[in-house]
Amino acid sequence: MLDDIDVKIIERLSKNGRVSLTDLSDGMDLSRVAIANRIEKLIQNNLLHIGVSVNLEKLNYQTFIVELQVSEKNSVNFRKLVSKSPQILQCFEVTGQFNWLLICSDKSSKNLRQFIESTLKKYSNDCKVTIASNPHGPEFTPCKISDVCKECELKEEKHGI
Repeated sequence: MLDDIDVKIIERLSKNGRVSLTDLSDGMDLSRVAIANRIEKLIQNNLLHIGVSVNLEKLNYQTFIVELQVSEKNSVNFRKLVSKSPQILQCFEVTGQFNWLLICSDKSSKNLRQFIESTLKKYSNDCKVTIASNPHGPEFTPCKISDVCKECELKEEKHGI
């Protein structure tokens, strides 16, 4: 599915997502337009996503590891929640006592506890939360920012939460 040129493009973008098309094409015998077309094709085929990564520790964010037992009847809606919730950085389907493991982060443990209690537990029969340090590597973590965060912040200010 990927040829050597696609792999080189992904490798170079992984080191510097802001690299110019001219620098990307260096040594590949392809024009900037050809490189841009390949990047667009990788994105359209869901092989590449270009986004923002942040340093959670420098932002003083709190990180929780959340293990959940989500029933089959709730799994479709739970998956939708995972894809749209900015607090959920990573999500894994696992085996064992729980069937989902989430890495969640927010600006305060209070916000995270509220998210777990008011949102995640709606989908879960059982839940275990572990307070964790921020990741020791990689230094930067992909993040999702959405209007949900802004709405939560407005509610906090309005209600003194």
